[in-house]
Amino acid sequence: MSLRTLAPSHPRTFALPPRVRIALLAALSAGIFVASWLFRFNDPGGSFAGLTDDHFFYLVRGWQILFGDLPVRDFVDHGAPLYYYVAAAVQGLFGRGTLSELAFSTTVLSVSAVLTFLLATRASGSILAGLAACLLHVWLGPRFYNYPKVLVYAVAIPLLWRFADRPGAGLRGWIALVTVIAFLFRHDHGVFVGIAAAVLMLSVTELRLAERARHLAIYALLVVALVTPYFLFIQFNGGLVSYFRQASAWAERDRARETVVWPGLFDNPDGVSEPAKAGSQVAVVRDNAEAWLYYFELALPFFALFVIAASRDGFRPDWPHAREKLAMVAVLGAVLDAGFLRSPLEARLADPSVPLVILVAWLIVALPRMILSDVSLRPSWLPARWPLRVGASLIGVAVAVLLVVLVSGDLYRRLDKASMTDRFGKAFERASAVAGQLRLEWDIGFLAVRPDRPELMTLSLYLNACTAPTDRILIESYLPQVLAIARRAFAGGHADLRPGFFEAEDAQRLTTERLRRQSVPIILLDTDDSLRSFYRSFPIVTAFIDQEYRQAGTHTFDQRFGITLYVKKDRTPSGMWQPLGWPCFGSGQNLGRGGGGRRGEKPNAGIAEAQRHAEAVTRRPRFARLGTGNSVITNAF
Repeated sequence: MSLRTLAPSHPRTFALPPRVRIALLAALSAGIFVASWLFRFNDPGGSFAGLTDDHFFYLVRGWQILFGDLPVRDFVDHGAPLYYYVAAAVQGLFGRGTLSELAFSTTVLSVSAVLTFLLATRASGSILAGLAACLLHVWLGPRFYNYPKVLVYAVAIPLLWRFADRPGAGLRGWIALVTVIAFLFRHDHGVFVGIAAAVLMLSVTELRLAERARHLAIYALLVVALVTPYFLFIQFNGGLVSYFRQASAWAERDRARETVVWPGLFDNPDGVSEPAKAGSQVAVVRDNAEAWLYYFELALPFFALFVIAASRDGFRPDWPHAREKLAMVAVLGAVLDAGFLRSPLEARLADPSVPLVILVAWLIVALPRMILSDVSLRPSWLPARWPLRVGASLIGVAVAVLLVVLVSGDLYRRLDKASMTDRFGKAFERASAVAGQLRLEWDIGFLAVRPDRPELMTLSLYLNACTAPTDRILIESYLPQVLAIARRAFAGGHADLRPGFFEAEDAQRLTTERLRRQSVPIILLDTDDSLRSFYRSFPIVTAFIDQEYRQAGTHTFDQRFGITLYVKKDRTPSGMWQPLGWPCFGSGQNLGRGGGGRRGEKPNAGIAEAQRHAEAVTRRPRFARLGTGNSVITNAF
């Protein structure tokens, strides 16, 4: 999609010449990309080599492909096969480790920010409104691993807008292809894009109803045709019925664990700040930012639909099919709200941001036009023009004040953490430092001597030292970062096997069959009540474990994660791994990819060199820690 296509084309007072406008949009797009990239990359915030455990949920399944496994055939696919293949490809193309993944995710998010800016500018007809919307989108901060939640819709929306202007077979095919790609990134993305496509195709009033229905039917057939090879692969590797039954059960259970919570606007979940105690109403709102943003995001699509209904032309008289295009975006926003917004809200509020900030940009222009002129109002709404104007004024001012209060509350702090508040060039130096720190943290030799590492990483060190690179590990708990840092594949087709998931008899038998075929010297289960729950939930799997394995130790990591070690009865330990006193079935030395190499496993840098790096990190007095937990990504400048 060209800049000329996305740039507003209607004439207006003091309008820039078209070539100047396109050049300005190009320059702003480049600036947005660079600023967004530095803003996100310079403050990764993850406790495990820059990433969070939820990011590793996807990565550990993608990295499983590097061990020769395929989704569905060899391990459980939670409905995101393309994400896994992309994660594996990033490692193969750009080197093993978290640096390549973080850089890739940051780049995709920054491209999506540019597309969102162009779309917001197109919807509003105003570059300033587009910039304001883009600022809100970047400030909301989609999680790195959620890049498909913004990229998919930033690509789908302009295709749908173009179809509204020029319905045809070519665009219909592209929309179908994007729908299938979205489906493969995560199945619900395909459903949501399909809903948006149906809304738009059925609402193009220039076409007869029969013609609209024909476009929709052909689009649906194209989607089915394009996704059929994937369905055939599933059918030949376990069956479609079993696949969707397990996927539905997993999704239902997962949503039940993280239900929608209706937060109070004055609940102060993180406590009352000192300014709020002093009586600052602004501080009170900032203390409850998640709740205010949540209800704003829920209400925004419906308010936008109300404004669209009151207009003849979407208050964009020189943008063809404005009402149909904006209504589709509003419906998509409501659908994404319903699909994405659940606990924990902090991690979810940015997920539906693409359609929502497009609506914000449009409303920045539409509300003043509604207030100042009757030209775009539908005739049936003219008798209510004054109540509309008063209501629009009050709502517009209230929302503007709310967003300014929330964004300004921590924007400077976040810019400062990314080293973007001082001299020019400091942010680039910071990016270089973060990259170096990520390379260091991925070095398992450095992790072994890192003085402040999370104790859970000691478990990764044990698995790396005391199993062979071809061995696999079965883990009960949700600890995807452990296997990822250990450079080991998971066993039985499950990165974690928790009670409540995959308890059906056929699923347990498949898990057991895989365990029999694989080299699995070690199994890590929970302790106490959680272990007893595992035995009740998986009687077939635990019968196999009791037959083939014996308990060899327990340990509680970080005072939170109780782990029971099971070892294969017919395997003879090579010794004991002293930090835990657990039997070892490997070399006892930590080996991994030291420099991000692409082929084979090799020893990391020597312990003495890693120790020097560790000491250098702890000596620097001006470092300010970034992120949460025990991350050692530091701000040295």
